[in-house]
Amino acid sequence: MVQLFILFFFSIKPTHGYEIQRFISLNRMSEWNNIKSGSIYYAIKKLEKDGYIRMIDKPEEGEKKKQIYEITQRGRDVLKKLAYNEMSKPLQGAASEKFLLYPIIANLQKEEIIQCVEKHIIDLKAQKIRIDDWRKEKGQKACSMEVITLDYMITTVDSQIIWHNMMLENLDNIIQESKEIVKLIKETDFMKYE
Repeated sequence: MVQLFILFFFSIKPTHGYEIQRFISLNRMSEWNNIKSGSIYYAIKKLEKDGYIRMIDKPEEGEKKKQIYEITQRGRDVLKKLAYNEMSKPLQGAASEKFLLYPIIANLQKEEIIQCVEKHIIDLKAQKIRIDDWRKEKGQKACSMEVITLDYMITTVDSQIIWHNMMLENLDNIIQESKEIVKLIKETDFMKYE
């Protein structure tokens, strides 16, 4: 998710790692997501090495100026691939990376999002059937911990199905909100908010 988020940010505007760190900090993203501001520079170096971003402005020796990067076409292609991968993942607890939707959907078309989410819902329903079958197979022989565990698994899958259906129902609003966040990032110098 860190690479996806960094590529998303660079797809909006050329900038430096510290501005991305400021955005993460200002939005308190490390509290509700696995994106930690300390991992930004390591990820930037890896993305540059892989050819997904490139440095366009390097400070002179002894200058305090930040290194400015921009996304490459190869980076745009991998950004879309990473977005699909995230859309296909299950929700995982209260800090699921999927809750950070705007970098995921900002680079996908509405039809692509619908197709991906509908496929994921089908997979979730199949998973629920397998768990139900397993529970029936256990029947009266299941110990109380197995019953609680299987019930929890079913509830978790049901919650994911509901969340994804609600996402589809509200997709136009979500896409619009994503565009507004992109506009905000494009127009804001987060360095002003030290």
